[in-house]
Parts: sequence; C-alpha cells; structure tokens
Amino acid sequence: MIIKPLIMTIDYRLKAVNCLVYLIVIAGLIACEPLQINEEVMPTSTLKLLAVTPDYAKSNVAIQGVVSEESETGIVYGTSPQPTITGQKATLDRTGGSNTAVVTATIGSLQPKQRYYFRLYTQKDGVVLYSNERSVVLSPDWKHLIDVPYEGQPLSYGWIYGNFGGYQLTVFTRTNFVSESSGQQWNYYSSDFQGQQWRAASTNSLGYPARYTPIYVPYADQTTYFFGGGYFYVPEPIPTYTYQKFFDDYRDGSAYDYPGDDVPTVQFAIGSNLPDLYVLEVGNKYRLWKYQNRITPTGWELVEGAEFPRKTLKKLFSFAVDNKGYILSEDDNSMWAFDPTTNRWQERKKTPFVNREKGAVITLTKGGVYGLGYNTKTGEGYRDLWLYDDKNDAWNYLTDYPGEGSASVAAVGRNSRIGLMMGYRATATPIGTAEFSAAKDVWIYEPQ
Repeated sequence: MIIKPLIMTIDYRLKAVNCLVYLIVIAGLIACEPLQINEEVMPTSTLKLLAVTPDYAKSNVAIQGVVSEESETGIVYGTSPQPTITGQKATLDRTGGSNTAVVTATIGSLQPKQRYYFRLYTQKDGVVLYSNERSVVLSPDWKHLIDVPYEGQPLSYGWIYGNFGGYQLTVFTRTNFVSESSGQQWNYYSSDFQGQQWRAASTNSLGYPARYTPIYVPYADQTTYFFGGGYFYVPEPIPTYTYQKFFDDYRDGSAYDYPGDDVPTVQFAIGSNLPDLYVLEVGNKYRLWKYQNRITPTGWELVEGAEFPRKTLKKLFSFAVDNKGYILSEDDNSMWAFDPTTNRWQERKKTPFVNREKGAVITLTKGGVYGLGYNTKTGEGYRDLWLYDDKNDAWNYLTDYPGEGSASVAAVGRNSRIGLMMGYRATATPIGTAEFSAAKDVWIYEPQ
C-alpha cells in the first residue's frame, strides 16, 4: 500500500474549530442521555468466561475466566440459555491481584449428552452483572489430547494419517508477527490418542517461513499426502506476499509446479487411492486447475470452461463428497457443486446455519463437515458442526465442538475420525465485537 503525501495547505485553524464544535455537540448529546441501569449491562471492568472444558469420564466441566471486579463472583449454569443467580450457581477459586484475577471452578454431577449453559456473574450493592455465555454437551465421542505447547500463533491446517499401527497428527504454528515469520511443525504419535506428548520438528516445517493456504490432499492409504503451494507473508517493513509453486510428493519424484495465478486457493480431490486434485483460484479469473495424479503423474491442466461462476465471493471453503467437489461461501451462505464429468458448476441450497466467518471444514467418508467460526456482528464464537448429505442436498447437525477455539481452527480427518485443534478463542465484548486469543487444545471426534 502506498501512502500519499499530506497536503500542507490545510487550514489547521479551521480544522481545530470544527473538531471543537463536534466534541461540544457530542458531549451535549451524551449529557441528555438518561442513565440506564440494567443487570445485563456490562461494566468497563473485565468479566469474561474464557473456557468451559468438559470431561465425559468424570461427568464434570472445568471453568476458567477473568474478573477485575472486587465483589461477589461466581458461575451460574443450567440447561436453558442465559442462566441467572436464581438457578444453579457455584463459587470460584480466585488467583491474582485485585485488579485482574483468574477464576476457576470444577462443576460435577452433570448429565451426559445434556447441553449446559454457563455464565460468570458479579454482584455488588444489589447490582448483578453477567459475562458472555458458553455452552457444552458432555459427549463420549470426543477425546481430549494434551495441549500443543507452542508459543506464538496457530496456523489453520495440518493432517492425520496412519503410522506404524498407530496414528500421527501434524499441525503448524508461527512464532512471531514481524520480519520473517518462522513456521514450526508439531507431531503427535499414538495408537489411541492418549498418553503421549507433542514433539516439535527439529527444523522449520519446510525450511521456509510460515505458509498460508497451502494446497494439500491425502491419499486413501492414509500414510501419504500431496502438499505444496500457498504463500508466505512478511508483514514488515512493507507487507509482502510470496506465492509458492512447488510441491512435495511422497513418490520423491518430480512434482510439477502449480501454474495458477498468485492468489489464494481452495482445493478438493475426486477419486480413490490416487485421486485427481482440483485447485480453484480465489481471485482474478477464478480458474480451475486439475492435477492428473497417476502412478506416473501427467501434470497440471486447465479445466476449460470451469471457471467459478460467482467471482465476487472471497471467503470460500471446499470439500468433496462421492464424485463431486463442493464450494461453500461464507460471503453469502451459498453452496456450489462441481461435476467432473461435465466440468460444470451447479448452485445448491443455501446453508441452514447462522452465517459466520473463519469456520472450519473437512472431508470425511460420510461427507463434508463444516462449522465453528464466529459472528462478526455480535462477536459470538460458534461450537456447532454440521454434516452434508449430498444425496438430499441437506446439512444435518452433527455435534458440538467442546474445545476452546472458534475461529481458524485446524481441522483434519480420515474416514469417520475428525481432529479439531488450536485456532483462536472468540469472546464476545460488550460492544458486539470479538476478542481473540490463541487456543492450544486438541480434540479427536470418533462416533461411538
């Protein structure tokens, strides 16, 4: 971005007078506004419910929040939204100074598969104030792994595959926001996703800075993958995007460079064992590229006449079901199906869930799974996950995510197993925006 030089002929005296008049008018309007006291009005002090972590085996949840008010503080909960102090409540353990305190609690004897709602509260001089709300369901389908011990920011991609009779999870993080933001790869090896530690790769993930929106497709044998593309971002001193064209292929042979434009991409794979990879440009002409993925790859080809039909959309997610590829747009909740036999796109029904941004999607044997994200108008973070039924063109509610993250959560999966991890915790503020903080927790979803 080029900043234009300031024009030095501005009449600063006139500008100062205009600013003064504006401030006087605003002050008068504020002075005329009647004072409204409501127990739901948030104060300027901090009152945030950060995490509600369920433990199905123990039938309890662990509460964590932040409070900066010296008053009676507790947690209220129940099976209906917006619980109050007239219902169930519990005291909190408080650590830290009087200005900012971390509060924790463990609430037990909860019923499995029942949704519970939680809010922090403070009460002083008869005035009750409530925090943001979080809800969870104690489900036997989720396993909680040990947190990823990174320092920095999470990246929203990774993979899961079979490894010597067990499984390997791989995720990525970046270590700083400035200069050459370096990437770090983290691996987790286990036969049952329990009792192990995350291990940091000895070097940067690929010997390069942190990579964004890479192109990735797993193979059906669950041990190999095709990975490459994306871009590196250097924010200082001038924001710079460096797009990559090369790929890593498990065959250790020549992998043909990606020939598309320097724009973000989304991708899906169609076929079994050695599927063909389709890559859609999100920008410029929205062209669709195909990688003929055979035992001896034949390289990339442009799919003629298969440009994405709505070129104003930017917030796209992709997945595949059966022999079709799908694009879901967070811009307008539209859905599109690509048929490789006709090379044509067809619009499907709009998604039934609340519009959101920074959600997560993953392709499974049963279909595509999408959810999470946050509401840009309220700051609320979402927990719901939905499964797409391609035969009926319908989304069905699947489960709630019990983890901390909502925005840009890394989603991985194979067969009927989902891994969701890290991302950013979205906490609603009193003014209807989201406050973000990096999450480190990791969860595996395996339906019982």
